[in-house]
Amino acid sequence: MILSHKNCEVKISNEKIECEYLYLANKTIHWELYLNEKLKFKEIILIPEEIIEFQFEIEDRHHRGYFLTQEAVIYFLKKGEAEPKEFFRFCVIEDTKLSSQTKSYEFANEILKTISIKYNIPFSYKYYIDTKKKRNGIVYLLVIIIVAILFGILSSKLK
Repeated sequence: MILSHKNCEVKISNEKIECEYLYLANKTIHWELYLNEKLKFKEIILIPEEIIEFQFEIEDRHHRGYFLTQEAVIYFLKKGEAEPKEFFRFCVIEDTKLSSQTKSYEFANEILKTISIKYNIPFSYKYYIDTKKKRNGIVYLLVIIIVAILFGILSSKLK
């Protein structure tokens, strides 16, 4: 099966899933997910029996030449772990829409449906997936805001 829209092409077979897309600053990204006894994506190797669920979300991204577009981010949740970890991502450039109406959503759904059928692992769409990386980003942003406010207060008192 081949899924294609503007900047993104996904090829799905029984052995692997291949994706190539044009990303920020006209950078072409190509990745392959191998579907053997174990799932292999770059240096991530997953044993299907250890996976409870796959989850995905659609994030908004700014893209040069376009206002906003959406990016699908796929996570896996292992047995004995409370927090999902990022597995892979891809971006389909299109006008901003509701997440469930985007090509990113459609492609992610098809990819995960293929994996789900082959390995009997459920998957679900989440509006927002909380991860340590996202929490750390928010904390850093708050620290920068506090430092900027303190700097503003100190500089106004020195005048």
